[in-house]
Order: sequence, then C-alpha cells, then structure tokens
Amino acid sequence: MLKPTEKLNERELEPQFQATLRGLVARVPFLKLALLKQDVKLGKDRIGRPDWLAELRVGDQSWTLVAEGKKSGQPREVRAAVLQLKHYLSLLPPDKPSHGLVLAPFISEDSARICAEAGVGYADFAGNARLSFDRIFIETRAAEKPPGIKREAKSVFSPKATRVLRVLLQGPLRAWKVKDLAAAADVSLGHVSAVRQKLLEREWAEESGEGIRIQQPDVVLRAWIQEDDFLKRTEIREYSTLASDLPLARTLVAFCAEAGSFSGAGPLFTLNFAAWLRAPHNVPTTVSAYLESFPDEREFLSLLKARPVSRGAGNLRIIVPADYKSLTIDSQAATEFPELSLVSDLQLFLDLHGGEPNGVEQAEVLRNTKTFNGGWS
Repeated sequence: MLKPTEKLNERELEPQFQATLRGLVARVPFLKLALLKQDVKLGKDRIGRPDWLAELRVGDQSWTLVAEGKKSGQPREVRAAVLQLKHYLSLLPPDKPSHGLVLAPFISEDSARICAEAGVGYADFAGNARLSFDRIFIETRAAEKPPGIKREAKSVFSPKATRVLRVLLQGPLRAWKVKDLAAAADVSLGHVSAVRQKLLEREWAEESGEGIRIQQPDVVLRAWIQEDDFLKRTEIREYSTLASDLPLARTLVAFCAEAGSFSGAGPLFTLNFAAWLRAPHNVPTTVSAYLESFPDEREFLSLLKARPVSRGAGNLRIIVPADYKSLTIDSQAATEFPELSLVSDLQLFLDLHGGEPNGVEQAEVLRNTKTFNGGWS
C-alpha cells in the first residue's frame, strides 16, 4: 500500500513511476517498449541525467521517451519537471524523434494544462494521463482523486488554514509578510508558513520581497467550493416569527447585544438575506444569521415571538458554525444598514453554494459585482 506521498521522495516512488510508465505504453497495442533505462547520462552535460529513457517502437519508427518523476504533481513542481525535460530533449540527437513525460502520484488539472501547453506528456497513479506524438494520442482524467490527495486538498481549507486565506483574499489584494499575516489571521507563524508553501506549490500565490500575494483568487475560490460542506460545518435551528426581513434582523441584533452570554459577538447575516443586502437578486423570505452559540430559547422565543419549526418551514434561521471566530476576520457592515453585520462576500459566496436551493445563481450575481470581497481586480 502506498504511503502518504508527502513522506516519500522520488527514489522511494521509483517502482510506482516505472509501473505507471509501462502501463501507459501498454494502453496502445501498436506501441512497443523496446528498451527502458534508468538514470542515463546524456552527453557530457553534468545535469543531463533523466530518470528514465525509453526506446519506443511505433510501427517501423523509433521514438525516445524521456521521463521525469516528481513526488508532487503540483504546478510548481510540474513546471520544473517540464523545464528539465526540455533540457534533456535538447541533448538528444536532433535526427531522432523524442518526447517528454512527467510522472507524479497525482497530476492536477492545472498541472495537466502546463504539460499540454508545453507539448509534454504526463501520467499519474490515479490513471490521469496524456501522451501525444506520431500516431499516438491518449488523454484520460480519473473521476476520483486518491485518498492522500483528497486529504492534502482538504488541509488547504482546514479551519485554521482558511483564516490565512481570508486575510490574503480580502481585497484590494496585496502582499503580506508572514509575521503580519499570522497576526491578522490569529494563527501561529508555523501555520502561516505551511499555508504559504501549499499556495506557492499550486501557483495560487506569488512571493516577492514584500511578501506573499494571491495571484489567482478565483481559482482559490472555486477550489474552496469543491472542498466546502455547508451542512458539516454548521448546526442549524429554524424558527417561525411574525416579523420579517429588516425588522426581524434588527430585533436579533438587539437581543444579542443585551444577552450577556454573547459578549458582543452579534449575528453575522448570510445566505439570501445578506445577498439581498449586497447584490439584490431575489427577495428573501428567510433571515439567516451565524451566532457563536444558540441562545437560551425561553428568552429568545419570548422576545422574538417565535416558535421552533422544522427545516425549511421558518423565516428565521440561526446557524452555529464550527469556527465562528474565523467568520469575524473578514466580516463587513451592510452598506445601507451599517448596524447589520454580514459575513464577507467570500463566505457568502460559499454559503450560497451550499446552503440555498437557488444559491448558485445568486452567488454568481454577487461574484460579478466590482466590489466583490473588497475588489479583486
């Protein structure tokens, strides 16, 4: 059984790399592997040692396949492998056709695009592959990511990691020093460094003397959606009240301000109600708000003249998140009603995708505003 890839180096992965290469060639009946050599020195160049050199037969034509294995298939590593392959290919005799191949435990879609644009093939342990030369064309994408890759993807969007992302994604986008980023996100320097490394590996961020800066905010946002699970990170109670929209929201704010147990941690409005305040699309029928904890129901029900109801039957939705503090890092005031605090546009986008039946359409309306999350242009 394969160990987690982050604990392995290229040398330990060599058997899997070689098996993947052989399996890729075997997919094409008329493609024959005539010879496979490892760590072959090319010419007099000191760094001209590709991981594998394969001699392939396509009918009566001979091709040289140069393969390079990487323990990570993230864009930064793959881009480095592509440059290595280009160098190795330049050392081969110009009169003999050749092709490059990147091998990794998992090749992401971004990494696959890098290879395709460079005219280089790729293959991974999950079955993702592309090989295009002569009469050969193979291109497959596996439906599922390997368990280890799934865990790695989730780690980028773990509660503490997302605190760092919230700061980096608050527009206008700017560079952050590690120390300042840790203070703003209220996490350790080590945690910031770990997130920083993952962002750079994926080429979601760039680093300069001024610090780290997100360069692909929409890519990060779309990846976050894939990992987010609204129902797993929240606990929800619904109520039916006589009040509605703005009066109901103001009553909830007043209740939280008076309830000592909340210590000023008032409601952060989200979903349809917050979307209506930020980028009107549909008239809300339900006021939804995050609270740090559920209030005492006797006092709460009496003040709001509310009664508990089943999911989907109320006009007031109280949501207790797994990490309330993270929502306060980038919260915002409603422009026309500053007494109402909303989750950030980023959080609202995620919530609409996972917590409303028609939320995806509303989320896209919000994303298309020029001021989305402080402005990403």
